[in-house]
Amino acid sequence: MDHHERFRRAAIGRGIPEEEVGRFAEFLRFEIRTSRSPTGGVVGQHGGLPALPVGMEWPSAEFGPLPFIASFDCAALPRVPGLALPVDGSLLFFLDREFAFDAGTANGSVADEQEFARVVHVPAGTATVPVEAPAGSDAVTPEHDLFATVAADLPVWFDGREPESTRTDNGEHLARDLRHLDQLCAVATELWPQNTWPDVYLGGYTGSGASITGYMDETPETEMAVDNLEARQKAGDIVILEGEWELRLEEEALRVMREWVPLAQFATVDAYWGCFMIRHEDLAARRFDKALSRTQFTE
Repeated sequence: MDHHERFRRAAIGRGIPEEEVGRFAEFLRFEIRTSRSPTGGVVGQHGGLPALPVGMEWPSAEFGPLPFIASFDCAALPRVPGLALPVDGSLLFFLDREFAFDAGTANGSVADEQEFARVVHVPAGTATVPVEAPAGSDAVTPEHDLFATVAADLPVWFDGREPESTRTDNGEHLARDLRHLDQLCAVATELWPQNTWPDVYLGGYTGSGASITGYMDETPETEMAVDNLEARQKAGDIVILEGEWELRLEEEALRVMREWVPLAQFATVDAYWGCFMIRHEDLAARRFDKALSRTQFTE
């Protein structure tokens, strides 16, 4: 039984109308939460030395080696819908958060940020060796194993546990007609509780960020949605009337979310939030060079 079918049966079993369950399930995602809390087998490594293909140098940028964040054994990771990870091989993430943030956010260039971020996919069967960073580099952090759990995830403004006043100022909201919203959220979190504080999230929705409206966070998807709406307004393709902005932004953000998925997210000790996004089609085709880093500062 897949995750959505399990949710559907549980919610209908509690007397929630099937049509409402189906509409809610369109927003329901699942994330792989990886941390040092032992649950099952080891799925990855946080910090330490990366195992790279023989002959491959440590990924670097203008100012030196990129800090190694984590690596994952794709065959050991749980499978979740909407995240078409490779079934074998490994994924490695590198990010210089400060330079990435300065290039991508402070200077407003998403393209420039990519110099300071890298996703490396090592196919199964490739000969690898742990690679040492150059002397004097701070690209190596203490190592620990990562274990995985699966949790349910919803857009932050959709969550029925949030007070109604935080969802929108004008009463318009894509979840406004779900009379059993609180119960539906409860079913999802009971089946897949968020009971660990992960080192790295895979899949789900993006988190972190400041408020972009009265009820939506500033995330990579909402930033893309704002850019899209403003460009279409400027081109004269759409007209957004007074009082419609938040609902139109929510609709556009969800459209962006159907196109993109967070490949990996993680907090750092100095209040940065690393996030690698990738289009579903690029993930399915293993085009990890198309992944985008969208680093944020949370203070």
